Amino acid sequence: MTGSRHRLADRLLLVTNLVVANAAAAVFVVIFVQPGILVGGDAGPFAQILGTGRLAIVPFSTPLAWLLLLLAVGVLGWNFAWLVRRREQTPPTNWVVSDTPSGPVRVAREALETGLRLAGEALPELTRVRVQVDTRAPKRILVTGQFQCAEGTNNLAASQRLRQAMADRFSEMVRPSDGARIEYDLEFQGFAGKLGKKGLDVPPPEPPPFTGPKYPIDDDSGGAT
Repeated sequence: MTGSRHRLADRLLLVTNLVVANAAAAVFVVIFVQPGILVGGDAGPFAQILGTGRLAIVPFSTPLAWLLLLLAVGVLGWNFAWLVRRREQTPPTNWVVSDTPSGPVRVAREALETGLRLAGEALPELTRVRVQVDTRAPKRILVTGQFQCAEGTNNLAASQRLRQAMADRFSEMVRPSDGARIEYDLEFQGFAGKLGKKGLDVPPPEPPPFTGPKYPIDDDSGGAT
C-alpha cells in the first residue's frame, strides 16, 4: 500500500512539474512579445535609464503575486522532499511462478536453489557449489552460482558444464509464466580438494577446431628430396 501511494505521489509531482514549467515558459514568451499584456506599470523612467522601451514591471504587492510565491515555494519543497526521500527496496519473493498444463504453480525459491546446487554438485570436477536465485527484478530471474573445482581440472570447461547443468535443471523445475528471462552469473572461487572416484567420468576436453594445415608440413618419407 505504501509503494502504491509513493508511485501516485511521484506521478502527481511529475505532472505538476510539467504544468508549472510549461506555464512559466508560456508566460515568459507572452511577456517578451507583449510586455504590457500580463504585467504593467509606468516604465518610462526605467526605459530612459536603460535606453530601451521594452520593459515589463511586475508588481509584488498584489494577491496574485503572493499566490504565485506560495505555489513556487510549495513546488520547490515538494521536489526537495522527493530528492531526499529514501527509496524502498522491493523485497525478494520467496517463490517463482511456473506455468503448468493444469494452471500456475509457485515453486519455492529455496527448493529451486537446492535443486540447482545438487545439479552442480553432481558434476565430477566440482567440489563445492553455492546457488542464489534473485527474483526482485520484474521479468528477470538472476541465478548466481559460486563453485570450486578439484585440483588439476579445467575451471573454464567446468564452468561451461555447470551452466548447462543448471539451465537443464531449471527448465525441468520451472517454466516462468510471465516470460521472465533467466540469467546465469557464475563465479569461480578457486581449487579445493581432489578428484574422487567420480572424477574418472570427467569427459576429456574438446579438441580445438580444425583451422587448416599448418606450415611447414613434415615429409612422411623422411625429408628426402
